[in-house]
Amino acid sequence: MYKRILIGVDGSPESMKALRDALGLSKLLNATLDLLFVIPPRIYAQCAEQDVVVHKSDGNAHISMLQMEENELFDAIHAIAAEEGHEVAIHTRVGDAVEGLIEFSASHGSDLIVVGSSGKGMAGRLILGSVSTGIVHQSRVPVLVIKPE
Repeated sequence: MYKRILIGVDGSPESMKALRDALGLSKLLNATLDLLFVIPPRIYAQCAEQDVVVHKSDGNAHISMLQMEENELFDAIHAIAAEEGHEVAIHTRVGDAVEGLIEFSASHGSDLIVVGSSGKGMAGRLILGSVSTGIVHQSRVPVLVIKPE
């Protein structure tokens, strides 16, 4: 069945629910799990250069706002994975989320993509676009869309 599962995460509640469901599925199937965090270029350009001061026990450090948010997201992902007793490989790309997930899936041999759905209606998808819809239409492998509760 599925041996290499790719999940798209962005820190939203929907993507974190998809993460939990994908962890359970990967555990049942004894599959490896890759997580891909795709940063839109506009967000990258705005946040990569903004420094924040992080207070550490051995002194203050300056890191980018983007790095701080990434660290927080990755810590949350590792904590959820540890609860499930599963290891995950986390990858980051800058670009369009749909293109990033499709390219990563093809180049890393993923045989299932798991994404969260924001639950937007048709009007919301037409105005904002939809990552899950784009992936369903462009993917060469099955896509599991996790709906919000």
